Amino acid sequence: MTRRKIASSFLGVAAAAAIGFAATTASAQEVKFGMFTPLTGTSSVVGLDMLRGVEMAVNAVNAGVALPMVDGSMRRLGPGVLGMPISLIVEDDESRPLAATDAVRKLVTVDQVAVVLGEYSSGRTLPTGQYTTENGVPHISIGANSPLLREVGAGGYFFNAIGLAGLQGYQLVDMAREDLGATNVATLFPNNAWGVGVEAATCEAATAAGIPCTAVRYEEQKTDYRAELRQVMASNPDVVIFFAYGADAILILRQAFELGIDVAGTWLAAEMSNWTADVAPTPEIGEGIRGIEHAVSGELYEAYRAAYVAAYGEEPLTVFGAFGYDAAMIAALAVQAAGTTDHDAVRDAIRVVAETYLGVTGNVAFDADGMRRVQEYGTFIYQAGTMVPYVAPPAP
Repeated sequence: MTRRKIASSFLGVAAAAAIGFAATTASAQEVKFGMFTPLTGTSSVVGLDMLRGVEMAVNAVNAGVALPMVDGSMRRLGPGVLGMPISLIVEDDESRPLAATDAVRKLVTVDQVAVVLGEYSSGRTLPTGQYTTENGVPHISIGANSPLLREVGAGGYFFNAIGLAGLQGYQLVDMAREDLGATNVATLFPNNAWGVGVEAATCEAATAAGIPCTAVRYEEQKTDYRAELRQVMASNPDVVIFFAYGADAILILRQAFELGIDVAGTWLAAEMSNWTADVAPTPEIGEGIRGIEHAVSGELYEAYRAAYVAAYGEEPLTVFGAFGYDAAMIAALAVQAAGTTDHDAVRDAIRVVAETYLGVTGNVAFDADGMRRVQEYGTFIYQAGTMVPYVAPPAP
C-alpha cells in the first residue's frame, strides 16, 4: 500500500477525533456502540488510551473514511453505518470487576447496544464476556488476553482483538536465557486470571529450558509490596519476570528501588507499556528494565499515531488504543456488512470482515473460538522515562 493511500485512509481522523463525543451525540436515528473501560483506578491510563482509540475510529466512520484491506484495496465506510451515525456510550468500570459487570449489564439491557467493546483486564473481561455471550450480544475485547478467554469465545459472541498471552512466556524466557544468561528465574505476577495464565506459561517455558522457576503472586491495589519483593528475591534469581498495572507498578518499582533491588538488566517485563507512562515522573525506578510489548509499527500505525497526536496533543499513552481503534472499526464494518443491528447477524459479520480488514495492529482475523490468530511482540527497554526498541547485542 502506498504512503498516499495510507495517509488518505486517515484523512479527517484527526479533526473528527478532536471533536470528541460531539460527533457521537445521540439522535433519533443512530447505531449504538457500548464501551466499558477503566477511566479511574489502577488501569486508568490504559483505559483512557483505549477510549481514545475507539473514539478516533467512531468519529472517523461518522465523518466517512477509506479503510485499507488485506488485498491492498481501499473500502469506503460512512458517513456512519446503515446511513446513521454511531453513538458511542461509554461506562467507567473503575478498574473493578463488579463495576465492569454493572457497566456491561447497563449497556446490554438499558442502552441495548449493537456491539460491546472492552475491556483490558482479563479478570474484568471474563465475567463480562460470559454475560454478553449468555445474552447473545456481540462483544469485542480490546486488551484482555488471558488464555481462559478462549472458553468464553467458544460461545460464539465473544471476539478478542488482541492475541492471547500464552506465547509471551516463551519469549520472556528466551530473553532471560539468551540475553541475560539466566539460570534461575522468578516471576512476579498479579493473582488474577491474566497473571496466573502468563505465570503458568512462563514457568512452563522455563522448566522446558531446564531453568528453575519460582512463582510469586501479589494482590492488586495493595499499599505495600515489600513482603512480595523479599519473597521473589529469596531464591536469588538471575532474572525476575514481572507484570504490573500502572498504579501497582509505581509502588512495586519504587519499593524495589528503596530496598536496593537492582532492576536494570535483571528484570524483564511482560506488556511493559502498561506502566511506562505511569512511572515516567520517577523514571529512575524503572531504568534499564527490558521486556516485550505487542508489536505495533509500520505506516498504518504511524498514520494512526500522527492522528492521535493531532487530536490529543500527546503521543499514544500505550499500545492498547490502537487495538481499540481496530476493534471499533471491525464492529462498524460488521454492522454495515450485516445491513442490520441484529445481534446474530452482526456476530456472523464480525468474523467475515475481520478476515479482510488491515488494521493499525495488522490483520485481526479470528480463529474458530473468536481469538485473534496471530500476535507479534517487540522487545523494548525502559530508558530515561520512555520505552524504546531494544536489540540484544550479538554474541561474542
